[in-house]
Amino acid sequence: MLNPQRPMDLAALALAALLAGMALLQWQSASSFSDAAEVAEARVVELRTAKKVILEAEADVFATVEFVPEGASESVRAELPTTVQNLGLEPEGLVGTLVSVRYDPAAPRVVRYGAASGAEGAIPLAALALFALFVPAIMRRSILASGGG
Repeated sequence: MLNPQRPMDLAALALAALLAGMALLQWQSASSFSDAAEVAEARVVELRTAKKVILEAEADVFATVEFVPEGASESVRAELPTTVQNLGLEPEGLVGTLVSVRYDPAAPRVVRYGAASGAEGAIPLAALALFALFVPAIMRRSILASGGG
């Protein structure tokens, strides 16, 4: 049981509340995007590689797409916010390919690939918030088991 009188429990509660708040904001942002989003066929026009320096990991690749928003006369270029690897796409041969995107009509440069709305990001945040509530109990048991308390 969490006791806000204990500093470790209070810190865990604060962290859980912060993470839960972030999850809620992510969910609401994704929901409002989904409600207003329009669908368009876009052509991948460019790939940008962002090299990771940690542990020589595989570089992240982001796709820039070009499409004409409904009712517009000029095309818009926008970079997808998620790496092509996380979208399940292969960078090789992607340039020139047509993909389905969803965009915000009020800000057409805000795009998502396919049906993704961004709500998926709320799930890990909510899971971390839940886990944060168990950290003090886990630490207390660990300390007791080691004979330290």
